[in-house]
Amino acid sequence: MKIIGIIILTILIVGFIFFRSWDYLIKYKNKQAGKKYCEENGLTFLSAKSYELHTRLYFEKDGTKSWANYETDRKYNITWKKETPEEKVENKRTNK
Repeated sequence: MKIIGIIILTILIVGFIFFRSWDYLIKYKNKQAGKKYCEENGLTFLSAKSYELHTRLYFEKDGTKSWANYETDRKYNITWKKETPEEKVENKRTNK
């Protein structure tokens, strides 16, 4: 009976570590997707913060700092939640 308890406890601990590592890897890849987007579109990458349902990209373009929310698919292609970063910067410039 003691061995079964140890096996169950070991499985729980290994499962916990596996899923935490998997979550960290997904968040890291989402951040890298945002960084790559910035490099390809002439934006300065500031940071990216992962939330439960999306990632928020903080960026700068021509002295204007802003942010935009996105989510990724299995291949880490970005889908913007509302506005793209370019639309955000343009809206900030026209509203000044």
